[in-house]
Amino acid sequence: MDRLADWIEGGMTHSEFVRIDALTHPNATAALKFWDERPSDGIHIGRDVPSRMIARLLSHVTIYEPLPDSTDFRVHLAGSGIRHRFGRDITGETMAEIYNANDMPVRFKTLLEVVAHNEPRMTRIIHRAGKVDVLKIELLQLPVVAPNGVDRWVLTFVFYF
Repeated sequence: MDRLADWIEGGMTHSEFVRIDALTHPNATAALKFWDERPSDGIHIGRDVPSRMIARLLSHVTIYEPLPDSTDFRVHLAGSGIRHRFGRDITGETMAEIYNANDMPVRFKTLLEVVAHNEPRMTRIIHRAGKVDVLKIELLQLPVVAPNGVDRWVLTFVFYF
């Protein structure tokens, strides 16, 4: 297994998900400012994303769109940093195709909450092998308006430690 994703998503680690009230990663400031300064009608894919304000963070962005039957989310776009983590371009894949089945309920619930409540969520994820922290991540997941101007999608910033 030459990729970290194979190890994590293959179930060789235990994942701890914790909802947090503040991000600690140094690059999170720009993403939070982007949210705080959003237009009154929300962040629109195609109009507001991509944006100069978050240009340096786009490699660590994933955009999720809910499937019509709301049973999963499909990756509409994955930045190059995300492709590096997974060892492939995950654009077009569903969460069920990407993530460990044990992690799916919490990941899916969080995205559903972002869409349903039109509010951001912040999460810290620690992947552990025994007592060793293999990977620490903070997520900022923002509700966004899809290119059709109606549907709600989720813009996720991924901050690696």
